[in-house]
Amino acid sequence: MEILDKIPGIMNYAVINAEDGSIEKVKGSSTSPVGDLAAFFSSAAEVIKNTLNLGEIHLVSLVYGANRLVIFLHEGKYLGVEVERDEKPLDVIERIKEQFTGKGEKEEIKEEVIQKIEEKPVEEKIVEEKPGEEKIAEHKVEEKVIEEEVEEVKPPPPPAKEEIHLPRSILSKLTQINLLIEEFGSGGNKVHWLEILNQGLGIIATDILPIVGIIGEKMEFKQNPPSEKEDDIVQILRTLIDFLVKKAVEEMGSSQARVKVQAVIEKMKQS
Repeated sequence: MEILDKIPGIMNYAVINAEDGSIEKVKGSSTSPVGDLAAFFSSAAEVIKNTLNLGEIHLVSLVYGANRLVIFLHEGKYLGVEVERDEKPLDVIERIKEQFTGKGEKEEIKEEVIQKIEEKPVEEKIVEEKPGEEKIAEHKVEEKVIEEEVEEVKPPPPPAKEEIHLPRSILSKLTQINLLIEEFGSGGNKVHWLEILNQGLGIIATDILPIVGIIGEKMEFKQNPPSEKEDDIVQILRTLIDFLVKKAVEEMGSSQARVKVQAVIEKMKQS
């Protein structure tokens, strides 16, 4: 996807795996979370499309501030490209696809240029040792003084709580779930949505139940997830997000659910 770096007008971009919604690559220095926005909005669009039977969605365009984020499917990946607000989404997509079509010719030219570059010889600098100089290895001997003290016997301190470090792909989905619960449960209805979340965990997330739970009205990881299971966990969390959005459509109707999802997207931009 490095070809996106060479297309004029693209300020930042993200590449999302269309199967599990994980963020594969983010490029640029945008103050907006382009990767999280592209991952969440592509996932939300899939859910709304399937729930409302909208048919094939060709693109998603999100406008914020002076910028626009255009999301579309290309060869099994969702591409989220950030451009100026006034750019037309269809023109942006057409310009990108034209560049991908001519990629092979550009690569051939690049190879020819590389073959013509001659490697510069590496100069070796010889350092002569002056007569009489010797290298002296210094060995420092540390003296340890052992002091014996009589102390009161105290019980050993409790083991330190394990510090949780979550990969970006898992943390992004976990943040989306907690923001959805907060938004769907606004107005004093949060307990009800925590129960729905707990129900979803029991149905969808049985494989990760030993390491997750609802703590302090939020879904949290109780221990670090196995690195080899990252893709599986991302898929489980994505399915859980779909479950929550479908429940919201059933209980609130599609219009109100769409408003709530949009509010979550706004909160993610600010985080």
